[in-house]
Amino acid sequence: MRDKDGYPLPTTIRDRQAMFDACPELLNRGRWICLNIEPNITWPVRPQSLIFAGYEVWIIPITTDDHPGVAMRQPEEMQLEDAEGLLLRLLSVIAWRESVGIAVTYRTGGDLPRMMGLDKKLGFGIRDAFDFTDVICPEEEEPRIALALMREARSLTGSAYAFLSYWRILEVTFPRSAERTPWMQAKLANLDGHGVEKALNAIKAAGIADVGRHLFDSGRCAIAHAKARPIINPDNPRDTRRLMEELPIVRELAILAIEERFGVDTRISEYRKHLYELKGWKCALGEAAIERIICGEELAKGDVIDLPVLNFRLYETPPYDAFEEMTPSLAFAQDRKLFLQYSDAGGLISLRFALNFSEERLEFDIFNGVYGRDDGSVLAAERSRDSKRFFRDYLLNGIVQIWNAHTGEMLGRLDAFLPLNCFVDLDACNREIGMAQAEIERRMTMRN
Repeated sequence: MRDKDGYPLPTTIRDRQAMFDACPELLNRGRWICLNIEPNITWPVRPQSLIFAGYEVWIIPITTDDHPGVAMRQPEEMQLEDAEGLLLRLLSVIAWRESVGIAVTYRTGGDLPRMMGLDKKLGFGIRDAFDFTDVICPEEEEPRIALALMREARSLTGSAYAFLSYWRILEVTFPRSAERTPWMQAKLANLDGHGVEKALNAIKAAGIADVGRHLFDSGRCAIAHAKARPIINPDNPRDTRRLMEELPIVRELAILAIEERFGVDTRISEYRKHLYELKGWKCALGEAAIERIICGEELAKGDVIDLPVLNFRLYETPPYDAFEEMTPSLAFAQDRKLFLQYSDAGGLISLRFALNFSEERLEFDIFNGVYGRDDGSVLAAERSRDSKRFFRDYLLNGIVQIWNAHTGEMLGRLDAFLPLNCFVDLDACNREIGMAQAEIERRMTMRN
């Protein structure tokens, strides 16, 4: 396999030395704290850093030598337990985003991020990297606890204690049973998820009308207590089988409770709502202007909209000089949309796109959204090369990200582009880029 520039892609898990070679920052000595995790989930094969809760933390990749996990250099002002707690919170956020459980197996550290050795050579699930573009970081205690319990529940192999952890999430989100019980009853009718329908049908077939009471008495209480009946006996296959079958109900209720009570969406919910496409633009433009656009009103000449300077980029791709520090050159409201054109300083290249606030969509057409002007200069040739690079990278499942060039805030983004009814000829794209580079060199020679 090769990347878009023709270089071989790594297809195996790299070793410890390769990790340090790829990221020399991990060789900075200090008081490193590492949480090693069970290598049974899809984990990156290269190190990543991000700012989480105001501190730099690291994703330590899975290698042929060591466990994967997370790490940080303990700041002078932070206690060891607080640093570990921050890393655990990061794992809980990752687990929520990836819909998996993450079990911590070892705590290590030292003057470098030293991980525990791993005696396992097969059976890994690997990925290139995590997307931390919109990483969440709850500040309140309740959502933090809920996400931690979700990570724990999903990592448990025993149905009984997983059931109990999911139920604890319901108690965190709805501390009062008088509020929790009717909420559960109302949500059961439309609850979906793998295994839910089968479990609900089995409960109804058993003649049980009050599903919530059944889950509480025969699930939560039967697991947590041993002084009354019913009680869950781990050696009774009927008990363990029933709990395993009913586990999807409390799991999906717990997920829904976190979303509704704390506003922390799953990736599926985010995709369904696609609010991320225009999230930053709403703050930049203001409610009044957006309301007028949604109502189908044209912007009057006296209306002032403070359009930001932007960087138009693709995720995990080096920036394109032509699309950096672009300024607005055209803006008008029509058909309940705000149509925008951004250009470079010399007006040699322009991007056109629309903000469809009524449908929460960022509308960009690669085939009709990029325009160039050639004035015979070297800069114009460089702009042409950048546009061809952008065209190639976008067709290869590019993810558009629009950033405020001055504040670093993301204004909006799109999902990965999926070509339909077409074939991307990578060699032809690279030839076009090569020809553009040759034209740059020719014009530079002519100029000299």
